[in-house]
Amino acid sequence: MREIAPIETERLIIRNWEDRDRVTYASFLADPVLRRFFRSVIDAETASRWIDGYIEELAETGFGWRAVERKSDGALIGDAGIGLIDEPSRAMMRGAPLVEAGWTIGRDFWGQGYATEAAAGCLAQAWADHDVAEIVAAAHVENTASHRVMEKLGMQRDPSGDFQDPRFAEGHWLRPHLLYRLSRPAKS
Repeated sequence: MREIAPIETERLIIRNWEDRDRVTYASFLADPVLRRFFRSVIDAETASRWIDGYIEELAETGFGWRAVERKSDGALIGDAGIGLIDEPSRAMMRGAPLVEAGWTIGRDFWGQGYATEAAAGCLAQAWADHDVAEIVAAAHVENTASHRVMEKLGMQRDPSGDFQDPRFAEGHWLRPHLLYRLSRPAKS
């Protein structure tokens, strides 16, 4: 088990999960607007199990989703991280990338640059702590807000890498995803 140090950005702390996060995080995952491009809303029990899984994966691998806290008031505003990509999804992505950047920001906090700021902090830590050649991100074809975040992070769309998300049945409207890539920055 490893201890993962918090990441601090100008306005945020990306940190390990705490029990106090469970109720607020569950409220984010129960929001149908926030969950529009995902399989479904998530109930509080499942959200709590997800947090337990995030804690375990972070401790075991150093990768995973972490709590995002706003410095100004200590509010939990979502999650962000660099996570291992599951095997079925890797198999669908050109080049079978190992890790992906991801984020979920509560709807009350949208439009303030928090997703980009949190993801940028996670990317910087990933480059410093892990020997990975690239980090990818994927989002449903209609999730333009996430596409904009990826572009602000300097990620490049890989049209030949776009894929059908295997977590959804053939023909499901949520199946088509765009793939963005970011190579490890050159050392200066």
